[in-house]
Amino acid sequence: MFSQYNIRNILLIFLATLSSCAIAVDTKIVLVSSEDTYHSKYGCWLYNIYSEAFSRLGYKFLYQGVPGGRAPILAEDGSVDGEIHRAFEYQQQTTNLIRVNESHFNVTIEAYVYDNRSKYNSWHSLDKEGLRVEFRRGSKRAEDALSKLITSPLPTEVNTTEQGLKKLIKGRVDVFVEQTLVFDRSKHALLAESTEYNKIYSAGIVDTLAGYAYLNKKHSRLAKDLALMLKKMKAEGRVVQLKEQFCYYD
Repeated sequence: MFSQYNIRNILLIFLATLSSCAIAVDTKIVLVSSEDTYHSKYGCWLYNIYSEAFSRLGYKFLYQGVPGGRAPILAEDGSVDGEIHRAFEYQQQTTNLIRVNESHFNVTIEAYVYDNRSKYNSWHSLDKEGLRVEFRRGSKRAEDALSKLITSPLPTEVNTTEQGLKKLIKGRVDVFVEQTLVFDRSKHALLAESTEYNKIYSAGIVDTLAGYAYLNKKHSRLAKDLALMLKKMKAEGRVVQLKEQFCYYD
């Protein structure tokens, strides 16, 4: 029979094992974005930056791409630890997330057109009667800016960048707005189907914005530590270096 001493030791080992498991779960951070961002050069750069930043802080890091519009749902309900790439103003639209108050890098948003000579240099320049403008679902900056400006016809949205570019060459929309490196990756993939996509070009940059990670409120301390780490990595020149490293899809 087990003595009281043996039983106590077994219980202590069991409790220690549970505690180790809890710590292991706690030190794994999962962040999400749209699939289009995930598969772009932006996604690669984000993965490299946050893999190193979280590693320096003692955390394991997982980055996932999800269908358009799913990222905020998963982040808000706590299924994941946050979103990896949002604008500064996104704080006003979220209930359960907090911004990491150091940006990772700036991104440009461009207006893409098919085989014409139109030029656009701001969101306001897209406010033209009859102009059919489209954006990718989940692109909050584009959605907010366009919905406030354009009423006739209303801006439309698609699930993926590739869908938007296909509609563009078929003449179903006049302008498709997207982040530069997200567009580059999608156009490159579509060129394997048809050289017609070479006739899509940028009609101008309509916005430039800083990108930030957002974490669940339960990670408020980590958000502060992560902001300091990003600032340190920038000062070291490390963030710029990480832009050119191999990606998870290379």
